[in-house]
Amino acid sequence: MSTQDQVPVPVPLAGQCRCGHIQYRVVQEPRFTFACHCTDCQQLTSSAFSLGMAVPSDGFELHGEAHCWEKMSDSGGWSRQFTCPTCAGWTHTITENAPDIVIVRTSTLHDHRWVRPVAQIFTRSALPWALMPLQFSYDTEFSDTSPLEQAFAAGGIRPRRT
Repeated sequence: MSTQDQVPVPVPLAGQCRCGHIQYRVVQEPRFTFACHCTDCQQLTSSAFSLGMAVPSDGFELHGEAHCWEKMSDSGGWSRQFTCPTCAGWTHTITENAPDIVIVRTSTLHDHRWVRPVAQIFTRSALPWALMPLQFSYDTEFSDTSPLEQAFAAGGIRPRRT
């Protein structure tokens, strides 16, 4: 599929925490989706991994006041997880390594059935049965997002208008 043939993500996308205290809108096209197998994500989700969607920070609108939990990441930079102060639903993350990007936790989107990761990170701490056969797999983090953005754009992963 050529760049001209790509169907844009039908923004805005909307989501919220479980109780609705925190609501958000994504008003710019997401750059890519991924799964994170780090132990923090495993603990925060009580699952094998978390799903994230990279969105330009100026394309993310937050409504409601989120609780911020800050932690030093394995790479030595800070990572801020934002949760609802009422239901503790984890809605998004911002990291020092990419302060211009908001990582939306895709399971909090109103419609997340279309979400499919193009990459997985922190596979070194993945549960063996949770590893996915993805083209892009990283033991830790990645620095060049352009291959992920291209795969997301070309891979038929974007949600379609119905």
